[in-house]
Amino acid sequence: TKHDIISCLSARVSGLTMRLLAVLLIMTPSLQAQTVPPVSAWKHQISFPDEPFRAAGSSAAEPDWIKFTILLDPYDPNTVYFQDCRQYTFHYDFALDHLEPFADVTLPQYEQATLYGEDQRAVLGAVLMPPTGGLAVPFHSAEYGIQFVRHDPFTREQLARLFFTVKSNIISDPNTRAYYFPTYEQIPMARDHQAWLLTQGIPVSSSARWAEGNVCYSEGWALGRLRYIEGAKIERAYQSGMLRPNDILLTDGVPAEIPAVAGIISLSASTPNSHVAILAQTLRIPFAYLALKADADCALQLAEQRVVLRVFERYWGTEVNLINIEGVLDEATINDVLSLKQAPELSILPMASYGALSCSTDRLTPADIQYVGGKAANFGVLRRAIPDHSPVAAAFTFDLWQGFLSQGLPSGRSLQQEIITRLAPYRYPPSDMALLTEELADIRDMFRDDQRTDITQTQQAAILTVLQDPQYGFDSNRRLRIRSSTNVEDSSQFSGAGLYDSYSGCLADDLDADADGPNICNPGRSNERGVFRAIRRVFASFYNLNAFLERLRYGVNEADVGMALLVHHSFPDDIELANGVATLQTSGDASWAFELVTQSGATSVTNPTDGSLAESVTGHSGTAGIQLTLLRPSNLVPLGATVMDWQEDYLDLVRLLTTAAEQFAASTGRHKYTLDFEYKKTAPNGDLVVKQVREIPQHDNGNSITPFLLNQATHLCTFQGEYTDVFANHRLKCCLHLETKNLWMTHDALLLPLYTWASLDFTADGHLQTLSGTPSLWPEAAHHYGNGRMSDAWRIQDLANPLSLELEIEHIPTELGSSEAPVLTLSDLGRVRLHARYDRPVLTWGWMGPTTTTSETVELYPCAQKHPQDVRQQRSFAWPTSGVSISSCFFWPPPPKDPGLGYTSPLVRWEETCITGYTAEPIILRNWYAQTYCPGHHNLTEHFLFEPRLDPDVSEVALAALRTKNIRLIYVHKGLAESTLMTYGFDE
Repeated sequence: TKHDIISCLSARVSGLTMRLLAVLLIMTPSLQAQTVPPVSAWKHQISFPDEPFRAAGSSAAEPDWIKFTILLDPYDPNTVYFQDCRQYTFHYDFALDHLEPFADVTLPQYEQATLYGEDQRAVLGAVLMPPTGGLAVPFHSAEYGIQFVRHDPFTREQLARLFFTVKSNIISDPNTRAYYFPTYEQIPMARDHQAWLLTQGIPVSSSARWAEGNVCYSEGWALGRLRYIEGAKIERAYQSGMLRPNDILLTDGVPAEIPAVAGIISLSASTPNSHVAILAQTLRIPFAYLALKADADCALQLAEQRVVLRVFERYWGTEVNLINIEGVLDEATINDVLSLKQAPELSILPMASYGALSCSTDRLTPADIQYVGGKAANFGVLRRAIPDHSPVAAAFTFDLWQGFLSQGLPSGRSLQQEIITRLAPYRYPPSDMALLTEELADIRDMFRDDQRTDITQTQQAAILTVLQDPQYGFDSNRRLRIRSSTNVEDSSQFSGAGLYDSYSGCLADDLDADADGPNICNPGRSNERGVFRAIRRVFASFYNLNAFLERLRYGVNEADVGMALLVHHSFPDDIELANGVATLQTSGDASWAFELVTQSGATSVTNPTDGSLAESVTGHSGTAGIQLTLLRPSNLVPLGATVMDWQEDYLDLVRLLTTAAEQFAASTGRHKYTLDFEYKKTAPNGDLVVKQVREIPQHDNGNSITPFLLNQATHLCTFQGEYTDVFANHRLKCCLHLETKNLWMTHDALLLPLYTWASLDFTADGHLQTLSGTPSLWPEAAHHYGNGRMSDAWRIQDLANPLSLELEIEHIPTELGSSEAPVLTLSDLGRVRLHARYDRPVLTWGWMGPTTTTSETVELYPCAQKHPQDVRQQRSFAWPTSGVSISSCFFWPPPPKDPGLGYTSPLVRWEETCITGYTAEPIILRNWYAQTYCPGHHNLTEHFLFEPRLDPDVSEVALAALRTKNIRLIYVHKGLAESTLMTYGFDE
């Protein structure tokens, strides 16, 4: 067989020869294997990138795709059936209609025959293509990914054979690169054999390589040392002191929980609304995923340096800045900046006695946090708003906690006194993290060990009475979820997400007459796991390291806070069809913006640790109805599918959440808030259950802060866009390098010159000229500041036409909101304009055509860097009567995601311009200064100006010919109907 031939020869030929032979054999038709007659719904080969069978991704950021099937013996395993994904979203539907082996099978039979290696009858997969982003051809049109779907892993040899089978049936440009994109189940194999696969010509990657930008999970800023720690080693590094609370963590992946740090940068995608993300939002910790490789590489290079991290959502997307301050600022200034990050004082409602051990949550409101903690108090909102879609629950009050802590120890102190004595010496941040870790571990052990502490018989009897109260209907043979509920979490000021633990317990294990197993609620477990055991563990989690550190950081009085409990039936993994978290934010009367993050089955959304990516849906609910947008699908469901029924389940869920939000507003009297929910879809009836609601605190307290300006070398170039004319763009074409003082941006400080050094490259009198040094020492230097506007002016006299220049920055911020980043650089200050005033009139272009002026203005923007998504443009002009033709190639930046009512593209870089007809040989211009562009509105018209003598590569022979014809400037106006050519001599 072909496989035997390949295996026999593999030991004797090189890897390249091996791959070529494999492709040749794959492409050779089998004489004996069966095939399926072709129809319009599928084909054996597809084209890339313009294949009509492709299905669009669920959003502009998600890949397009085409699914395929490879039938196995007795069919030809080298034949690929690419299905028309515009007609058929799922493999099964296509197979049922068009593939003979599956004409009459049920879905379970089909999955058994395709998703498992044993007795497999067909291989399923998909070709992933870069997102089109609403364009006919995607930006990344030179690469695609191939993936194969199966629950158990392929061997690397199987994968290689399948990969080249599919690749050989994709018609594309020879320079196109194919990647292997492993599905969720295939990730471990691909990771373990990545090097081997690469030697076979199979690079491993994922669709994340097509990400349009970085991702913000929590806005904020931080100043600290950037530490790279692998995700699996974070806890150990923290306990050893290698990673400290004032460090910024850079990691390959964020685990389920991490200790408190100053900032978080992940090199792999995390989950919105995870516990880490919600806690980061509460603590104003910046948390970002660097999807862009250039930014990730930059972050790795800055490891072990002291940096400023800024992460914010702007209208153009996520902004992530890393500014290296190593050796730039002295310690006193750093401490002054860090003082702005001091945690605000929390207004904790101290524990109070309820006068009873427990109560029903049906009557609770958020104001009852002092009796039952935040989680249980908020649960009353769900019970009153959506009683049919929230579990019946009981709350154990702080009376139980206080009773447990009052028990005596052999030391003669109560448990509470013992804990307070041990923890009293610690301040934030702890000087000895390892010692604190050991101390807290022993305290937790005291709670869990029934030989060291005791739940009294009286307390046990009271607990059992509550759990058997008919009003709750708890089934003793079903596990109960014992959930943490403290008065230092789930409040309007502090979330505390993920700081404390919840456990499940079996009531029947406590009601039987022995302590022997098995577990009655789960006979698969040999040991009993009763509710008393679960209560002890939940109590112990009050002294988790992260939980205690946050209380220490905020200066919380330990005597004021404690652990209450929320109890309801647990949700076993085998009944979970889906689980998720949602945020809901008020945006007006009866109007909400929401995000739903959902995952299939019981796979964690809030604490993903296995490479799973959850589904993300956003939308708006208001008087006009509910609008849903699928931003990102889960990688645990087939392409084209959603975790829950689209759109029915999502609409029903949003209605439940908004009903609960209205109840929250009625209970609190507040009408501006952001709520966080947890929900599930359960078997057997597909019921939607909401099991938690809490408020996400908002941080801007209305106070203002003075920003600090940090010197960062800034490079500005003339912006070749709208709102000026091509002559101004050309005449004031420049590159400006600026450096500033490090200073607090007070009014008095800005009255003095800001720039410490500058270098201005510009053209004048036919040459590139440079002015450099300290700007305040330049000829006739003048500085002015007032009403948020700063200007610096100079005089350049030694020119044929002397001029005065003024560099202006408008809207300089001297006050910022308390939630904004106080550390700014020059590029943050506002729009930069360069004004020029000439002694004699110069050429310009007005509404009526050519004219002259003595003053003009251009805008300066950060000099554009080459971007892989820059859009190449080509313009060709010809005037047969004169024999002149001009062809220009240049680049526009990537278009914005949402251009609104329109967009005018500026020029970001030139490729070249070819001018023929004026000289014997064509004139080729590549120099930036020699070519200038200015677009009209929406680029409907365009202006070009070329000055060959500014390009050093233009020959002297060509320049002499132009001088002979008195041609200095060549002007082209591309109009709506025709193009105009004009030349200007050396006398203008």
